[in-house]
Amino acid sequence: MQIRFNTALITGSSRGIGRAIAVKLATEGVKKIAVHYRTQKAEAETTVAQLRNVGAMGVVVHGDVSDAAVAENIVKEAAEKLGGCDIFIHSVIPPMAEIYEHTLSTEVPLAKWQLAFDSQARAFFVCARTAATYMSGGGRILALTYTPGGRTGGWQPWVGMGSAKAAIDSMSRYFAVALGRHGITVNTVSPGFSDETTVLGQTPQAVQDAVKDWAESGWTPMRRRCTPADVADVCALLCSDEARFVTGQAVAVDGGSSLMNPDLPLPLQVPA
Repeated sequence: MQIRFNTALITGSSRGIGRAIAVKLATEGVKKIAVHYRTQKAEAETTVAQLRNVGAMGVVVHGDVSDAAVAENIVKEAAEKLGGCDIFIHSVIPPMAEIYEHTLSTEVPLAKWQLAFDSQARAFFVCARTAATYMSGGGRILALTYTPGGRTGGWQPWVGMGSAKAAIDSMSRYFAVALGRHGITVNTVSPGFSDETTVLGQTPQAVQDAVKDWAESGWTPMRRRCTPADVADVCALLCSDEARFVTGQAVAVDGGSSLMNPDLPLPLQVPA
């Protein structure tokens, strides 16, 4: 795999999947990476240290991407510090308490729904198109989404994030058409439920155990949860020269969980 680009900005890269993506890009040859955080400065500096350990230079950028003006300035600051922005990856997500309420979708507070859209759909719209202005020699734009949230309605409290992530999936196709003439690809990556280092780690232990048991029982055919490394590897692949003709696609990194049929009991789908 060859990544010919030298600079990257990953929002939400102070920890979790965003950090894993930053480190993976560095190991694949991206030399200068902007690490973004909103509240976790120490974690962002830890990511920078990990980048240094694999031979890349990291710089820190700070701000709340749910504010459109701040989001645009984050990209501009990163590009100025790096000397460009060849790769932009939107991996940010607010803390669970700010976006999640365990209730029916019709009862979710408007403020939490709005924050989901502002930190996801609007932030991607602003950041991606701003980053594209610095991609004079082609580039890569990616966003982490959750494709099932746009197809289903079962996880009621996720109405804000599910709808916002679906909007990003749609938006990426429009951007792919607009930016293709400049050698810029735009894709989304939809992870399956990941491990405790990600958003899942903010839930009660009983929830984490239930998700783990569900995956290992066979509802995820590969019989384990997704990991940040699984997602980071695919993001790196989509940033590579080998993926230069792949654009406007939503790639599921879920071990096959999206292939299962919710209408049938598991033993009928996958005989022992």
